[in-house]
Parts: sequence; C-alpha cells; structure tokens
Amino acid sequence: MAETQNESVYGKKIFFINPNYTFRSMVIPELRNKEYEVCIIENFRDAKNILRKNPGSILFINVDAHLSLFGWFIFIDDLKDDPVLKTIIVGVLSDRITDKEKQFFMERLSIPAGMHRNEGHTAKLTETFLDILEMHKAKGRRQYVRANCLSDHSSVLIWNENNKMHQVKLVDISVMGAAAVLPSANSNIVQEKMIVRGATLKIGTKQFIIDFIVYAIHQRDDKKLLITLFTPETVNGIKDSIQEYVYSQLHEHMLFSISGEKSDDKDYNQLGKSYHEASNSERKGGAAK
Repeated sequence: MAETQNESVYGKKIFFINPNYTFRSMVIPELRNKEYEVCIIENFRDAKNILRKNPGSILFINVDAHLSLFGWFIFIDDLKDDPVLKTIIVGVLSDRITDKEKQFFMERLSIPAGMHRNEGHTAKLTETFLDILEMHKAKGRRQYVRANCLSDHSSVLIWNENNKMHQVKLVDISVMGAAAVLPSANSNIVQEKMIVRGATLKIGTKQFIIDFIVYAIHQRDDKKLLITLFTPETVNGIKDSIQEYVYSQLHEHMLFSISGEKSDDKDYNQLGKSYHEASNSERKGGAAK
C-alpha cells in the first residue's frame, strides 16, 4: 500500500489488543519513549471501529486472551473483507500457539508484522518490535507524539512577568514542549527566543513548575499561537508525567471517536470452532482418499 502524506509526516499508529504484563509494563513504555504512537485497545469489541478511523495502522493481537485461538483466526480473517480494515498491518503475539497452529495461521492469513512470543528478555523483545516498526515506516517525520488539549479546559500555562500574571490555554503538548493560544488583546506578552522561568504547567489533575523557551509565534486564522520548548533542565519525572497525560488524552480521543457506534457483536469463538472442525474434516477426508 502506498504511503499517504499523513503517514509520511505523522507515521502510523500502533495498537495492541490484550497486551500481557510484559508488554504493558515494559515493552510498550520503551516504544513510547522512542516516540512511537502506541495505544492499547482494552476491549476487542471496540477494535474494528477504532481501526476504521485509523487506516494503514499497525495492530498487534495477543491471541492468548479473551477469544479462542480460532476465534482470533476468524477476527483476523475478517479484516480482509473490509475496504479500510484490509489496510491494517497485523502481527500476532502468543506463548501458547503450537508450531502446527502457527503454520496454519501463516498459510491462511495475512500477518505482515509477524508472529511473536509474549514473553522473553525485555530488551530483546523491544529491539525486535523496534525493528518491525522501522520496517513498516511507523515513525514518520514527526519527532514527538503530541496530544490535543483543546477538550481539556484545565490545561493551561501560567507565568508572572513584571508583577502581572499571564495565562494561556494549551492547544497541544508533547514531552518537549507545548502550543498555546495567545490572548488577542495582548498577544505581545512574549517574544521569540524569550525564556520564561518558574511557569506553572497545569495538565489534567497535576501541575508542575517548569521553564520554557518561546520557540515561535505563529498566526493561525484569527489567532496567534505560542510555540514553546521546555528547557533541557526539565526533570525526567515531569517528562514522564507529561507523557502519561499525552497518552491519557490520546486514549480518551480514541474512545470518543467511536462513541455511539455499534460494538462488534460477532460470535468469533463459535465461528472459529465451526471453521476448525470443518478444516479437520477436510484434512481427514483428504487423508482417507
């Protein structure tokens, strides 16, 4: 599939369904630290609706949970029949699948992101998945994953200058900086290359004292946008909290994007059971001949 302009800039979104503890607590955080946009789909019944909003994305499924192995076979096989879902790049995670079952999957399904074990040395697993993401050009030209903050009315940047308090509403944020709307009546409160020290950054329920550099001021429609970079001295604990906020916003937006849509109610386990039984019958019939 040809790379779209959006993919070349923003890369591909990466989704995990049912990640186990190793992936959830160690591998996925490492991928996020490398600034890949990795989201977790907690309910597989939401997966197809979410994936339709994100054509060309990468999906890893832990087939050891929620459905039977052949239930997941039907789930993956279904993707090819949908004009958007057939663009999804699928990978499979399992510690239970036998070599024979693995061969069955590989011969009958499109699994371009491969089949992998759920457990192992964390560094080795991470390296393997970084290689897969690089192979599928998941990064794009964007250096840092950003979250839109417009729906979070509490997300603001506050500082004092010459005994006057300034407050600006955040537009988006990454671990490296934030964009905010400058007040139209007083948009000259900052200048490019200015350093502001001791500002208060409020995101979600948390707030931090932070220094920032005015990187640029952009005109966008009828508004002026303040583009900031957090100073290199910003401690890792604050960056970790910002990253946590970024992913909480991305997860919230992901679920909001499918609100009101009908959940996937297909009985994959029953369909998988019927398919497996039919396949066994065919093999036995062929052997008898």
